[in-house]
Amino acid sequence: MKVLLIDADSTIPNIALMKLSSWHKSLGDDVELVRANLPYFPNRKKTPFIPKSADKTYCSVIFEGNANYIIGDDIIFGGTGLDLTTKIPSEAEEFDPDYSIYPDNDTSYGFITRGCIRNCSFCKVPKKEGYIHKVANVDDIVRHKKVKFLDNNILALPEHKEILAELVQKNIKCQFNQGLDIRLLDSENSDLLSKINYLGEYIFAFDNWKYKTIIEEKMTFLSWRKPYQLKFYVYIHPEMPLAETIKRIVWLKENQCLPYIMRDISCWQSENSDFFVDLAAYCNQAHLFKKMEFTEFLEKRHKNKERIEKSKRLLTAATASSS
Repeated sequence: MKVLLIDADSTIPNIALMKLSSWHKSLGDDVELVRANLPYFPNRKKTPFIPKSADKTYCSVIFEGNANYIIGDDIIFGGTGLDLTTKIPSEAEEFDPDYSIYPDNDTSYGFITRGCIRNCSFCKVPKKEGYIHKVANVDDIVRHKKVKFLDNNILALPEHKEILAELVQKNIKCQFNQGLDIRLLDSENSDLLSKINYLGEYIFAFDNWKYKTIIEEKMTFLSWRKPYQLKFYVYIHPEMPLAETIKRIVWLKENQCLPYIMRDISCWQSENSDFFVDLAAYCNQAHLFKKMEFTEFLEKRHKNKERIEKSKRLLTAATASSS
């Protein structure tokens, strides 16, 4: 049987599709992966993707709305962009991921845990995965010299310190790239994090200005960090006070931390959508964030003086109301 796997919009190897590949290959089927490369950003042009015919076709969609651009009959869809309940067959779930369908990849991906103890309004994890629970061991995931763990809140697992100690002992080059919950830091787990052969920045979240005090308190456990070695996901929404968004970014710069703007999809429908686009473009490019201010970035990014001045007015008003 010819099996076609469509990766609609993943930027990393798709674990569900890799497991499906392993399962079908074990049955003697021919498996092919195609990538539609659909963007997340709703303001980007999306070209409909028409897959070739196959005896069975699966499609994984991460971002909402992108399934509408995969055109064909009898396609088995799944993924967070479609719903929170569809799962791959239980037989496939038991297989290891088939990384050969992503030949240019040099990194292992996987979950030690699923779920979370939090219930953030913008996050689908609790509804999809439930409360924090362990699903795999470290050795179940490692297949390459580099590893990116996709856990949503590893520090919430009661036995997380034993897992961190294992990563230290085995000298695994890795990153928890979905972020670490800074509110759960203490002297012991922060010391273990400092000893891991870490890949890139340590990522946390600063999703609301109200967390400033506890973040400052927990930063005392990270005295070993180097400048800009910490990155914070910064969730923004049009209904959030813009002044508080700017205060978070200013605080991060003053403390030599990198922001990474995570825009709610409603930002693109906002009257300030251009400002949010520019702010994300500035903050999410570390080399620009470190060497220049936002106003200088605007001047270099645009020739449209009206757009520049509008963004500057919004910035000035937000800065004034936050002082």
